[in-house]
Amino acid sequence: MFGKDIYWYGVQAISLLETGKLHSPDHSPVFYIVAFLFQILGISDESLFVFQVLTSVWLLFCLFVARSILFGSLLKQNLSLYSDTISTTALDAKSNLDANSYLATTTIADTKTNPRWYFPLQTFAIPGVIVFVLSFLYPKQSWALGFLLLSISFYFTKLFRWKWIFIGISFSFAIWFHTMVGCLGLGLWMVYQLPKKFYPVLFLLVFFIPLFLPTNLGGRFSIDTQVFPISAAWGIAGMGILWDWFFLVFGKNVPKSFLPIRKTIAFLGLLLALPLFHFADIQYRILLSVLLLKEIFSKTNFKQSLITGVSILLWTYTLYNHSNLFRYPYEQMWDPGEKAALIPNNGLLVAHHGFCEFYHFQFRKDCLSWEPDEKAIAELPNGTKIYRLVYGISYETLQRSKDDSKSPLFTFLEPLGEYQLVLESDWIRYCLWLENKNSKLLTVAKSWKNPYRKRPNFLKRKQTYGI
Repeated sequence: MFGKDIYWYGVQAISLLETGKLHSPDHSPVFYIVAFLFQILGISDESLFVFQVLTSVWLLFCLFVARSILFGSLLKQNLSLYSDTISTTALDAKSNLDANSYLATTTIADTKTNPRWYFPLQTFAIPGVIVFVLSFLYPKQSWALGFLLLSISFYFTKLFRWKWIFIGISFSFAIWFHTMVGCLGLGLWMVYQLPKKFYPVLFLLVFFIPLFLPTNLGGRFSIDTQVFPISAAWGIAGMGILWDWFFLVFGKNVPKSFLPIRKTIAFLGLLLALPLFHFADIQYRILLSVLLLKEIFSKTNFKQSLITGVSILLWTYTLYNHSNLFRYPYEQMWDPGEKAALIPNNGLLVAHHGFCEFYHFQFRKDCLSWEPDEKAIAELPNGTKIYRLVYGISYETLQRSKDDSKSPLFTFLEPLGEYQLVLESDWIRYCLWLENKNSKLLTVAKSWKNPYRKRPNFLKRKQTYGI
């Protein structure tokens, strides 16, 4: 399975089928789509894969429809323009041709392509890898982006008399499926309305304002000005994302009539190079969305095909050599998960993000990818304990760990493949011991591999069914 959140969709859908409500309340209808597939195909990994494929098909469909609307409108405008400028004399001089055949052999603005091939060529352009990256990594976001693509294409077309109705419907669906995508669309429109001469001022504001904001903005958003986004993007997705990012900011391969909106999209890409939010959590997702938005305006020609081809090669190279960037090693999680689920007094398991969703989906057991808080402890069933699966620290290292009195720090320690099962109370003592020793292992003990951050308040408020 590809994707680091895919099993969460399964957890939500199972909860919907079993209890009639989501495990974690969410207004997006995308989980109902997963639940519908589960009803037809059964609850399995294969059904989740079908959902990912369906998401890819949806995003491709919306991309092609959006391009057909935009370039169809452009073609109609250009042909109408040429129709108005062709003189009667010119047509009389070509008496063996009628007006339509004459137009069919005339070069239209911004292209050397014969008009009869122009529309299908521009509509069915080779999609960038970003379509599939979004579909498999962020399905909910992808469904919303499909509607946003449609709303943008309706906005820039003159083919429809009642286009504002179509814009309103598609944009409302975008917000319904994913609020962040709706905010992105609104932000794009607002920046587009701003005169280009004010872009440098906006750039400076975005650069300086985060320096004066609190690090935590209500729990959902966190400011992170310490990580440079370009290097973070390299670490998350490899060279392919940097290649696409470069042409997002500096590329101009669009028809002249689309150049203003393309410059706005490029400016958004430039803003995302500034350290704003926690990059992996928020800014990376926004960057992927903006990369997709530029796809509907790009011309299909040799230059664009070359850029897309290199992008495909770079993304494929990263996927082949560093697949861990796009998925967790789920095949290593079954045995540890099964054995942890069989522990009689295991009331709650703490494990890293990805394992928790897999564990909950496969074994229907509660798991927390945060440091246990008062709410989690209060909901613990009577007579049970909190266990933790340690990742990234070997069994031998944990076994050798002893306090000042030479007593083992772990009263319970069981090796489970790449993971070590311990009691949460012992783990807390171990982390304090590492801090006192100023051990290098502290960077592993307090990393994504071993949850150490407190659960945000907005998640505590949302959680109403189980942990």
